Amino acid sequence: MSADLIDPARAERLYAEAIACTERSGDHLIAYMLRNNASVHALRARDLPSARAHLEQAARAARAIGEESSSVSLNLGWVLRQDGDPDGARPLFEAALRIGRHNGDRADIAYACLGLACMAADVGDWHRAGTLHGVAQAFLDPTGEAWQDPEARYRRESLGQLHARLGDEQADRAYAEGLALSLDQALDLAIGTAHTA
Repeated sequence: MSADLIDPARAERLYAEAIACTERSGDHLIAYMLRNNASVHALRARDLPSARAHLEQAARAARAIGEESSSVSLNLGWVLRQDGDPDGARPLFEAALRIGRHNGDRADIAYACLGLACMAADVGDWHRAGTLHGVAQAFLDPTGEAWQDPEARYRRESLGQLHARLGDEQADRAYAEGLALSLDQALDLAIGTAHTA
């Protein structure tokens, strides 16, 4: 049950019903997916406590089946960032990046890089933020997908701050640098083993 396919007004009730059924059946895989999708709905509604609760349950269900979930790491990273816990959020975005790279999932890599870009902007590392925004876009472009909410909103806000701080010319230059990096350069920058000038 994708979070994008549910009427937002009915989502909370539908997820609650589906999760209750899944818990009775003991199906950890479906529980993990439902809880993760319910967390996306909660993030879109800006309900961080519900998102966190769903993600903690999703992580437990994923561990029960030996699943290493980039989406749970990403979503929990966004919750912690919104809660003002960068030390908790950063390793989650980095873990999602490693999982995405291991699985060859460019969208997961893009979303992880977006998280790290937003966090760089949060601490005023503007050039790095701009470059990482470009890296994120470079990974998402080949998928043919558009940014999804709530990440699309976080991206708009962060890019707005970036342009306000650096000005359009410098912001665009940093973004273009990220677009032009090789895979290895981009990943080194994202996990902090390389820094931009």
